[in-house]
Amino acid sequence: MDLRYVRYAMAIARAGSLRRAAAALHIAQPTLSEQLRALEKEVGVELFSRSSSGVQLTEAGEAFLAQATVAVDAFDRAVAAARSGGRDARLGVADGLADVVARVLSQLHGLRLRVAPMSTAEQIISIVDGTLQAGLGYAPGSLPRGVARMLVHRFPVRALMHRDHPLAGADAVSLADLAAEPLVMPESDAVAGARRFLEGFVRHRLHPRLGPSAATHDLAITMIERGAGYTLCVHEGTPVPDALTFLPVKEDVPPLEVVFLWNRQADVPELVSAARHVARTG
Repeated sequence: MDLRYVRYAMAIARAGSLRRAAAALHIAQPTLSEQLRALEKEVGVELFSRSSSGVQLTEAGEAFLAQATVAVDAFDRAVAAARSGGRDARLGVADGLADVVARVLSQLHGLRLRVAPMSTAEQIISIVDGTLQAGLGYAPGSLPRGVARMLVHRFPVRALMHRDHPLAGADAVSLADLAAEPLVMPESDAVAGARRFLEGFVRHRLHPRLGPSAATHDLAITMIERGAGYTLCVHEGTPVPDALTFLPVKEDVPPLEVVFLWNRQADVPELVSAARHVARTG
């Protein structure tokens, strides 16, 4: 099937008439009509119903274009990738790491990069199957063979809470103080640090009071601003409202570790170099 015919059908559907579509495509209307008939003959069904007021997709036409549009888009992406010499790369980024990925991107020059939000676990799966070249996430417990990792940054754990909170006036807070307050945790990533936060309480024979969960780090910040509790997952590099403050934790809590993950077989030296620069500069 000639993809030109599919593109013509898409143009006709957008325009709602053969005349307007022909004008947009800069071809003669009789030529467009002939090519549409050829497409309908090849598909075996009528794709448009004709009337004096214009044309309209039939049910079969809607079903056909819904799938054909996906195929055309995929073909266009394949052509773009080929013309770019395979220079496109896809980087997964876990929630809450906007400032880190911005630092990595600032080191890239000439690399066509697509950033895709996804959890660390999703990144690992996609790196293994080859649909993702690299990712920024939270340190996982283990990695499959073929996936490399680089520690990019360690963020000390701080309690983020509202400035009006009774504990906010102290220079630091203890886990015992925090255990009585609702702890808000984002659901968007199985943050490796989350388990460590909870284990920190357990090691001191404390039972943290779990508060409402948030879909993302941004939502966790909003909930804390509205008095829902405090969180330990938001790091100090994240912009927060003036009404909130970060407080050090008195006990020794393992830091939140951000890692750069990549497929050892992927040709992404610029990305690796950019991540290494961020790791060196802290």
